[in-house]
Amino acid sequence: MDGKLMILHRTPRVLVAQTTTGDFDKFGCDLYGQFNVGLHVGDSPINALQNRAKLLKMLSELGQVDVIHWLNQVHSDNVVDIDQSSSMNAHTADALITKCRGQALAIMTADCVPVAIFDDANADASVACIHAGWQGLTNSIIAKALSKMRASNTSASHHAVIGAHISQSAYEITRELADKIVNLVCASDLVGMDGDELYQAIIADSQDNDKCLINLDKLTRLQLENLGVQVVNESSLCTYTDPRFYSYRAQTHANKSATGRMATIVVKL
Repeated sequence: MDGKLMILHRTPRVLVAQTTTGDFDKFGCDLYGQFNVGLHVGDSPINALQNRAKLLKMLSELGQVDVIHWLNQVHSDNVVDIDQSSSMNAHTADALITKCRGQALAIMTADCVPVAIFDDANADASVACIHAGWQGLTNSIIAKALSKMRASNTSASHHAVIGAHISQSAYEITRELADKIVNLVCASDLVGMDGDELYQAIIADSQDNDKCLINLDKLTRLQLENLGVQVVNESSLCTYTDPRFYSYRAQTHANKSATGRMATIVVKL
């Protein structure tokens, strides 16, 4: 298997994978590495489309995969059920669901949290792929995707895989933003905690007293746990520190003008 594709979870019914950058120095001069799949980041469209075609070929070698569905991602709470859509164009949304086999769902990230939800045992259950940055984690994108999945199959027992994203030690934000995130999450009752409890769980001090460090991984896991979804992988890789992944924040710190995108994919086989 090509080193540009990492298998995160694989059973006879479900495949979850994430692409990597290939040969790339995120703190060096190169902007896009070998495997950018984003069409919106200033890279050559031909290059990105060729990489998407290579990705489909790699997935097809692992099972029956007919097509990859992509989105125009905008940090929204919009969830698209591709089984209910006849459009061939990319939807503007931040989550995809399907019950159909061979229909790969892709979410692009470069620090945000990619989440795949599935049921290995239920052949009639939907799968979902979700883009969850701090905006998505405050506007209920995970809960809204899961609600659509459960509406079509109430007996499904859902599990999740969380792909590589920025770790707490690398994600510094203002205390004003931290307060906003905690207040929005608690106002929507997304974690079953009060504000003080959530703040203690996901916020840590930074060397800069005006800023703090946020744990998106913990916030994502708390929301999934609150929804009754078991996370399969115990730990997630950090996009900032791991050379295999694009990181918007790392490349911004390196004064780069652009950042490539990885894809996280879930598909029913």
